[in-house]
Amino acid sequence: MLYLLARGVEENELYYFELDENGIAYRQVTVTDGRSLVSAAPDFMLSEKVVERYEGDEDISREAFQAIWQKATAPCKAAFEQAKQRFLPGDPVTGTIAMFYPQGVIIKLSDEVYAVADDAPLRAKSKREEMYPGYIVQGTIQGYEEDNFWLVLADCTIIGKKSGA
Repeated sequence: MLYLLARGVEENELYYFELDENGIAYRQVTVTDGRSLVSAAPDFMLSEKVVERYEGDEDISREAFQAIWQKATAPCKAAFEQAKQRFLPGDPVTGTIAMFYPQGVIIKLSDEVYAVADDAPLRAKSKREEMYPGYIVQGTIQGYEEDNFWLVLADCTIIGKKSGA
């Protein structure tokens, strides 16, 4: 992974990215006027296109990115620790597709608990029209993704559409 600090158009905007070799953002911290928004819950602020480099952007170390990331996500850590005690590996769960990220399908289990599922296996056994936000997914807790505070799901199946979605 590559790590980048980009300055925004406004003087008070900073963007910290974790990027793959193609410029796809996997994690992001956006700092404006001292307030941080992150690509994990609750903000889900992640660049939807390839991140281009501009004059003045700086490569930073993984450690520098991690320091910013940990500070920005600190308020989310307690809820994730509680979720890990509540949702154990092997437990069956049901949630709703919230969005799609480079890491996989993001599934909302509750207001504070999100999970990630591998996109390819879910697509392979689902109809194209079901692979959208609002569809209900059943799966099994496989583990935890500590960087983004997500539960990791396996053996996922789409079982219907949330009413009103």
